[in-house]
Amino acid sequence: MANTLLELDGVQKDYRIRSFGRVIRTTKALDKLSFKVEKGQIFGFLGPNGAGKTTTIKCITGILKSDAGSILIEGENIENNSFENKNKIGFLPEQIGLYGNLNCIETLSFYAGFYDLTAETIDKRSSELLKLLGLEKYSGRPVGEFSLGMKKRLALAIALLHQPQILVLDEPTSGLDPRGVKALRSVLRDLNKKGLTILLSSHVLSEVQEICTHVGIINEGKLIRQESIQEIREKVRKTAIKLSLRVNNFNNNNEEELSKKKGINVLEIKDLGKHQHILLRLKENLIPWVTDNLVSNNVQVFSIEPQDTSLEDVFMTETGGVNNDS
Repeated sequence: MANTLLELDGVQKDYRIRSFGRVIRTTKALDKLSFKVEKGQIFGFLGPNGAGKTTTIKCITGILKSDAGSILIEGENIENNSFENKNKIGFLPEQIGLYGNLNCIETLSFYAGFYDLTAETIDKRSSELLKLLGLEKYSGRPVGEFSLGMKKRLALAIALLHQPQILVLDEPTSGLDPRGVKALRSVLRDLNKKGLTILLSSHVLSEVQEICTHVGIINEGKLIRQESIQEIREKVRKTAIKLSLRVNNFNNNNEEELSKKKGINVLEIKDLGKHQHILLRLKENLIPWVTDNLVSNNVQVFSIEPQDTSLEDVFMTETGGVNNDS
């Protein structure tokens, strides 16, 4: 418990559809959800659309109240002494709403009113954050003139104004161009190095793989895996990897023979003109069998390259390829 900053224990949340005052349908959004985020982690929270990620974040930040279970910050339930405990959380939502007629300084001063901060502290923190996030030279410009990336950086400054212990981000790179994504990623890494714990919900699996230290995968309101990214990739690597081959003279008979072999799945065959590209999923110990089989059947093998398991591979394996829009 000493290093646990955020803990969800058996959290349940139902959405009830009513008609004429009566409940006609109940949808279980969170089903006894439990996980922990340790101090110093950048925790990636993954799941297909409709899995319950945003509902979880709304419960953590107090926007929604769970029906059962507990949400603890440093061992204290956020519903007890809620102001002090919720002040330990900074929140950057996916959809940001800022007043376009205010400038950066005015915006930060306005939102600082929600926290018990002195005028001196507000001035000091505003100056530090605007410099950190590259907004210092735009501090007097109306927010309505800002690009989406600049607005997201200002919203991040608001979330950090009261020096939270954990920063919760819901789809933080949504709508950003590659330059904006890179800049945000750099800021988050720097904040983490300074001791800030981060919980990041995202559909962009490559982004989570790039920045996060640990991952929790949720599906149908339940946590189905929680480990470090390296542990997840290592476990999947032991059971199946992708193998990329560049060959010639590969035909339907060769494909059929590979497909019949237990433990081998032919994922892709591409004709590249002079060569063919074959992508297989297989157990690592079957690589010698594949090369021997191809060579003995007069297939020319020009290159053979195992591919690292990506977080997307893990995600699709764990969720069964589910991607239900909701």
